[in-house]
Amino acid sequence: MGISTSISTRTCSTDSFLVERKMEAAADGLSLDCLNLLFKKVFPYSPTNAKTIADYVLALRAETNPADHYRTDIIHLLTTFSMFFKNQKTFIEISRDDLLAFLDSFRKAESVDPLHRWIGTYNVYRIHLMRFFKWLYYPDIE
Repeated sequence: MGISTSISTRTCSTDSFLVERKMEAAADGLSLDCLNLLFKKVFPYSPTNAKTIADYVLALRAETNPADHYRTDIIHLLTTFSMFFKNQKTFIEISRDDLLAFLDSFRKAESVDPLHRWIGTYNVYRIHLMRFFKWLYYPDIE
């Protein structure tokens, strides 16, 4: 029994180490804020979501070579998205209603935002999340 425990502990720590390396690679060249978001706000509570974010950013880098600012925006958005659900749901478990609840959290009343500036944020986040979920559900499609 002691042998299997040490093997599973070693496997778990190896998996953690690999996820940490992926997060570092995804945030390579970005501000420390991005890496701290992943390490402090997502990884301790949902390593699965942290790994998914890192995998997505690495896939973006391999396929389209996005600008650093774009990668920063994606990491901030997906971290905020995970934290919106208190890191209790993995991205695969998130439903359409959950996604709409997140996006609706950016709506502002007419009295607070008479110029409707929230609509730009809403639309940009919607586009980023659509692209993310297409990748998540169909990772092999170019």
